Amino acid sequence: MSAAGRRPRVSIERRREQILAAALKEFSHKGLHGGSTVTIAKDVEISHPNLFRVFSTKKELFMAVLRQCFDTIARTMLAAGEAAESDHLQVMSDAWGVLMENRELMLILTQGYAACNDPDIRDLMQEWTQDMFERMEALPGVGTDKAHDFFAAGMLYLVAASMNLPERAPQDPWAQRFLDSGS
Repeated sequence: MSAAGRRPRVSIERRREQILAAALKEFSHKGLHGGSTVTIAKDVEISHPNLFRVFSTKKELFMAVLRQCFDTIARTMLAAGEAAESDHLQVMSDAWGVLMENRELMLILTQGYAACNDPDIRDLMQEWTQDMFERMEALPGVGTDKAHDFFAAGMLYLVAASMNLPERAPQDPWAQRFLDSGS
C-alpha cells in the first residue's frame, strides 16, 4: 500500500480508548463469554492479533471495561456525594439517575456481577462493591443502615435500567410505578 493510502498512526493510549469503547458496546450486550473480540477488533478497524497486543486476553479486556465503569461511577456519583456539604445521599442519588441514562454502563455492571463464576472477576466485583459501600458508609450522617438501603435501591434501579424501564415509563404505568416506588 502506498504511503498516501495508509491510515494515520494512532497512539497506543488512543487505541486503548477505542478498544475499550468498542468492548463496552460488545460486552455490555453479550457478556464475557458471548462477546466477540473479533467484533471488537472490526469495530476499531484493527486486526484481531493487534487487539491482543493491547490486551493480552479477552478476560483482561473485560476486566478493563469493568474498571473503566467503576471509575465513571466513582467520578460521577461517589465523588459528588463525598464533595457535598450535606445531603450526600441525595447528591449521589441524583448522579446515579444521570448514570442510569447510560444503558451500556448499567448493562456492563450487570454483566460483571453475572460473570462472578470466574474467581478473578468475582474478586474484582467484590473489591469494587466493598469500596463503594464503605465509602458511602463513611459519609457524615450515613452509616451502615443508610448505606445498605442506598446501595440496595441503586441495585434495584440498575436492574430497571438494564430492562430499559426509564425509557418505557412515560408510556407504561407499571414501569413508572416501579421506578417511583423507591422515591
